[in-house]
Amino acid sequence: MATSEQAPQASIDQAGGLNANAIGARHIVFLVIAAAAPLGFSIGAIPLAVGRGGIGSAAMFIVTGIVLLIFAVGYVAMAKHVRRAGGLYLYVTEGLGRVIGLGAAFLITLAYAIAATASVGVFAILMQTLVQQMFLVQTPWVIWALLATAAMALLGILKVELNARVLGIIMIGEVGILVIVGLAVVLGGGAEGLSLTALNPTSIFEGNPGAMLAITMAAFLGFEATVLFVEEVRNPDRSIPRATYGSIILMVVLYAFVTWWVIQAFGNAGAVDQANSDPINMFFTAAGSFAGEWAVALMGLLVLTSWFASILAFHNATTRYLLALGRDRALPHRLALVHPRWKSPWVGSLTHSTFTLIVVLVFVLIGADPYLDLYVLGSAPAVVSIPTMEFLAAIAIIAYFARDRRGMSVLRVIVAPAVAAIALIGITILIISQLDVFTAKGPVINGVLVGVVAAALITGMLRALFLRARRPEIYQGLGNSNPDS
Repeated sequence: MATSEQAPQASIDQAGGLNANAIGARHIVFLVIAAAAPLGFSIGAIPLAVGRGGIGSAAMFIVTGIVLLIFAVGYVAMAKHVRRAGGLYLYVTEGLGRVIGLGAAFLITLAYAIAATASVGVFAILMQTLVQQMFLVQTPWVIWALLATAAMALLGILKVELNARVLGIIMIGEVGILVIVGLAVVLGGGAEGLSLTALNPTSIFEGNPGAMLAITMAAFLGFEATVLFVEEVRNPDRSIPRATYGSIILMVVLYAFVTWWVIQAFGNAGAVDQANSDPINMFFTAAGSFAGEWAVALMGLLVLTSWFASILAFHNATTRYLLALGRDRALPHRLALVHPRWKSPWVGSLTHSTFTLIVVLVFVLIGADPYLDLYVLGSAPAVVSIPTMEFLAAIAIIAYFARDRRGMSVLRVIVAPAVAAIALIGITILIISQLDVFTAKGPVINGVLVGVVAAALITGMLRALFLRARRPEIYQGLGNSNPDS
């Protein structure tokens, strides 16, 4: 019997390619920003940033965004020359070679997969709480986790434009409530009158910059996925740059504004106290005080859809990395199958959905907490992996264009990526040093979580070395930017 690596190419090609020209720049923005779960992240993480880091967290969002915009300069330049779903995997392979490239592929795939799976835990516990409050019925969280997994699997198989529309509607709702409550706080003058101190860069150094940075970097988790949809987007030369820059700028403006207004709702000193004493209800308290109870109720509902949007967006990114690895036969070739009707990576969707189902059931069997264990511990490797991958991509961009700048300026393809690389390695180190901010665990657990990241990278590299020694014809195809390979 033929192995997955020996599967005939025709069996994959019969399903056709992804749905070309299906989406535009705005759809990619929906997919990317939805992954960040603006409302869910704001309610769950901004109080942590303010409480542990200080009010300078608002300014730190701007600093983080500037670093990522610098990174994006070289990132979108390379998008002109890499035209296959594979994102950071292909970038690192093109610049640094197949061994590091496949290690990066395993790392980024794991990061997105566990980010989606971990978010199921948050959705489930929030849904359980909402049902209890509305109907006075106690339901097991596993029911909602399984329903979320099933919905993720179904939407992951359907057309990408449907996913984009669903995510777009959800994103508009969650951003809308954040802006409305923010305007209510501004019009109400805040708790002590409006102050711009939180947006002053000097305020960053009056708190704990490391804690702020660890959380603000997590807010942009997934922005680099814009290039994953290169085969499905109309006019990629224009749409990919627009979507990448647009996503970063929108998230910078939104998160800086949201952090600033929630601080104003309690006052500079009061906000830190509130964030430390009752972080979960910080936004709900502000909404009730300045906008009314209707805003509290609506925010409670939209935070659910926010987290589901994050699940779906990370799932879509995971399936496209699995597709790329299947095409290259680094993983079973069947992962490259595309649905003949919906033009979606349906095998990848079912594979990740099955993984999520198993993880959820294991956590239920061991009696783990869906938030403190499934979400917090599950998302920690992703928080470490993303800036690590972006650092590798920045170095790869420099290496790629150092050989041939392809008519592009030194500033764009050498200087900007170099500046970004220096900043990103510093960010990665700070995040690892502040990992306890996310996990509230000791050094042993945090060491294991960082070890998972290292293990994924090393496993991918070992897989590449194995293929180079035993299956050179497959090794030579790793990271091939030709969609027809």
